[in-house]
Amino acid sequence: MSAIASAMMLASCQQEAKLASGVNYDNLDTTVRPGDDFCQFSTGKWIDNNPQPAAYPRWGSFTKLGDDNVNQISSLIQEIAAEQHEYGTVAQKIGDLYNMAMDSTRRNELGAAPVLPYLAKIQAIKTREEFLKFIASEKDGVFFGIGIDADMKNSSMNIVGIGQGGLSMGNRDYYLNNDPKTTEIREAFKQHMVNLYKLCGVSEELATKKMQLIMKYETELAVPSYSRLQRRDPEANYHKMTIDELKAATNGFDWATFLVDYGYDQTTEVDLGQVAPVALGCKWLMTAPLEDLKTIYEWQTLNGAAGSLSDAFVEENFKYSQMLSGAKEMQPRWKRCVNLVNGSLGQPVGQLYVEKYFPAENKARMIELVKNLQTSLGERIKAQEWMSDATKAVALEKLASFYVKIGYPDTWDDYSSLDINPSLSLYDNQRAMWMFRWELDKQKNYNKPVNKNEWLMTPQTVNAYYNPTTNEICFPAGILQPPFFNMAADDAANYGAIGVVIGHEMTHGFDDQGRQFDKDGNLRQWWADEDVEAFKVPAEKLACYFDSLEVLPGEYANGHQCLGENLADHGGLNIAYEALQIAMQKQPLDIDNGYTPEQRFFLAYANVWAGVNTPEGIRYLNTNDVHAQSFHRINGALPHIDAWYEAFDVQPGDKLYLAPEDRVRIW
Repeated sequence: MSAIASAMMLASCQQEAKLASGVNYDNLDTTVRPGDDFCQFSTGKWIDNNPQPAAYPRWGSFTKLGDDNVNQISSLIQEIAAEQHEYGTVAQKIGDLYNMAMDSTRRNELGAAPVLPYLAKIQAIKTREEFLKFIASEKDGVFFGIGIDADMKNSSMNIVGIGQGGLSMGNRDYYLNNDPKTTEIREAFKQHMVNLYKLCGVSEELATKKMQLIMKYETELAVPSYSRLQRRDPEANYHKMTIDELKAATNGFDWATFLVDYGYDQTTEVDLGQVAPVALGCKWLMTAPLEDLKTIYEWQTLNGAAGSLSDAFVEENFKYSQMLSGAKEMQPRWKRCVNLVNGSLGQPVGQLYVEKYFPAENKARMIELVKNLQTSLGERIKAQEWMSDATKAVALEKLASFYVKIGYPDTWDDYSSLDINPSLSLYDNQRAMWMFRWELDKQKNYNKPVNKNEWLMTPQTVNAYYNPTTNEICFPAGILQPPFFNMAADDAANYGAIGVVIGHEMTHGFDDQGRQFDKDGNLRQWWADEDVEAFKVPAEKLACYFDSLEVLPGEYANGHQCLGENLADHGGLNIAYEALQIAMQKQPLDIDNGYTPEQRFFLAYANVWAGVNTPEGIRYLNTNDVHAQSFHRINGALPHIDAWYEAFDVQPGDKLYLAPEDRVRIW
């Protein structure tokens, strides 16, 4: 008997036995009516039972599980780091990297020294041609980014993609908005730049001049840069062209030479994502004073290095991040170092993680859940009155074509050529890791077909994703544990938690972005025109509804920026709820602690989003994230779910009640 068959038999036996409800009733605040504030009713005491660490401005089920994972991973890494290993082995790389990160004495003695030679190289450049060759050799574009991804209109092949970049604060809004909070953040960032330069021995006067020059360029570049909302439109961010066409679109920049120097020397076509900001950056590379370009790249290098230098640099980074997050204190050193190793050597650490923490029976039960949710979504597609039969047929084909990944990849990347040298600084080793990953990516993907077995997350990640160009849904091992997935819990809890996550990722294949990609992952209109227009009506209704919700007093959510995720929550809830009904036809569930299976489904869902956040963190996410606030994923999503009204007898007069005609019904 195969391991999977054995695991499925074990899962079946566990289902036949009495399983726990999977709902922690201690989290409930029953002084609140479910229909008035379901978030408070279902999760009101979660924070009492899970005290918020001062280092976490945002603390909830996701972050707690992530923190628990760090503790698990740390035991693996610290055990390795405590022993000597043969040079060149994976254990040596993991152990030495962790020990270098933890060695605060050495890092503090070195101070800014590790980055200074690289800054000196930049300042020693004499000509524009030399500058362009240098940044290309560093795999950088200064004002734009370059990488390899699937061609959105020929999804079986990879293509070189070029996109906007060059904004140190990331989001154009931080440069262009002039409300008091944004202005405060911008001024704090300016001082942060000056402070980092001063830590390198630059005088305050010169540091201020450098900051002013850099901010002048970045503010001008922010104007044509696409907003978060604009970047959600696949068609508007796809411009496939030849190298000659690329040159013409970007003010005559010599891309043929640059791409050869960069290492993509066999490139004939590219996808230029955001034309205007890249064109402006190319213009500056050809015409801006060389000293200006050197100063800008010097800053980008320093900014990227700061987290690998002394405590003074790390503390300065944290001081600025507090303005954005509201964190009260920095995470302990060991935890920061574990995260550094996990982020740098994710796959090797992931191999150790799944061997110890991911049993085979978890994968078997997940396969069953995914199958039931696919059946449920198929039935819901067939039942949609707004969609034509012809479009339903191709939608069902896409659903049947989902490529499902659970737990961890079948094959692992080879890290044998990566050299982690403890005689060098932490920063030098991180540069070596960056170049290794660049070379690995080129080797696997440059001018090659898309590898659908490639994973975009490490197995220890507490998250999941849908990738439209491969039409795949992926659920890493890290998220397949309580409160999301619980082998000891019954179906009500698992369908309400991980079931909604699965349904959420499936719905991304049919949300406002995913619906534009066909079953093979190609960007094209595969729906009938009238179906596209019919879809847009409830989608716009949902966006406007979330636009009306406050995130802070007088500040509102961005329902259009978060539309895809809100559609996915909406679909995930409906799909998972109906899948639970299918499952209960085979395995009926009883009332537990006074709560029906249907009620426990929604309680489990809400507890996925339990938690708190600082005002600064809420404001930051509202500006930068495509997800709604956690409390809106409960109180904003559920008023559109008919089954929730039935489960908790929500009636007119309850604060969350929406009349049936005001509810969004889609998927």
